[in-house]
Amino acid sequence: MGITTNYTKLTVTNQTDAAVEVFVTFAAKNSTNQCCPIPVSVDDFSFLEKVNSLRGKFILEKKKSQEFDPKGQCFSGNIGFYIEPQCPVPNASFHMGKTGTNIAEFTLNPLEPCFEAFDISCVNGVNCYMMMKVDKDLGWNYGPVKTPIDTIYNRGLQENKGNPGVYPVNCTDCIQLIGNPPCPSLPTGPAQTERICNVQRSERGGSVEVLLVTPQDM
Repeated sequence: MGITTNYTKLTVTNQTDAAVEVFVTFAAKNSTNQCCPIPVSVDDFSFLEKVNSLRGKFILEKKKSQEFDPKGQCFSGNIGFYIEPQCPVPNASFHMGKTGTNIAEFTLNPLEPCFEAFDISCVNGVNCYMMMKVDKDLGWNYGPVKTPIDTIYNRGLQENKGNPGVYPVNCTDCIQLIGNPPCPSLPTGPAQTERICNVQRSERGGSVEVLLVTPQDM
């Protein structure tokens, strides 16, 4: 990756042996949001097929990458593979939502002094294996003691306890479920024992890479 600008870009990579449909959901404009009031949108990336005002999609061929260059603007949203983010799909295959769907979440280039952040959310289940990578020594950290980190990845549906940067199933607050479960048909947790679900930093620059991988890559 490497630092080439004074703002942060995003790259999506398909490390599997088959093409995949990628869904990109964008944060909405919100004048009361002090960190990201006017984020980039689906209309800012010509290679996206517009699904609706907040979501686009594209096909990513095997072993290929696609860069998103927000040109210094705030870029906040999430990435999902194979299927639009949702709870379990009855009679579906694993990738198409049999046990729900996981997403890669991120906020890049927010207004200062807000922090950049990213995570993998398995709150709504797991339908694929994701990894998120950043360059080393650029300030990315997680948890109560700000442990440096450059790679996160999700495991299976109930296998993410102790896994930094990952929200377990139905754990809306990392260490617990608050309110009604997003996916009542799925088990909850096991939750994290510490608030280790977000990776963040105050710096800018470099790239956050979202990778679709196989279990053998982790």
